Amino acid sequence: MSASTNPRNLYRDPQQGKIAGVCAGLADYFGVETWIVRLLAITGLIFAGFITFTAYIAAWFLLDKKPVTLYGENDAEFSDLRMKARSWQAGVTPHQALGRIAKELDTLEPRLQRMEKLVTSKEFNLQREFSKL
Repeated sequence: MSASTNPRNLYRDPQQGKIAGVCAGLADYFGVETWIVRLLAITGLIFAGFITFTAYIAAWFLLDKKPVTLYGENDAEFSDLRMKARSWQAGVTPHQALGRIAKELDTLEPRLQRMEKLVTSKEFNLQREFSKL
């Protein structure tokens, strides 16, 4: 896929991060688990402390916070629904994700039935005709 059809932006992700979300944002950008980036950051602090610390602080101030999407991707209930792209990545299996979606649809079914019953009732049609007057 070209960069124009799927633009990736580098953000801090404070909701997934421990301190400022820099490591979580880098992990999201590169498509790896957060613990790998954190391990690299700690290793960098041990072997090149001043440079790593300065780079982290600069990223903290220069990177914008990750925006919240329409469906609340950063919310706890949807963040665990991210499926694995590779077996070693964090996430749920497709079978688990489909099970959760099926459960969500089962909870929405009674509400949809009540709405359908209301819309097809004679009272609804009568109220609609009165509102047209």
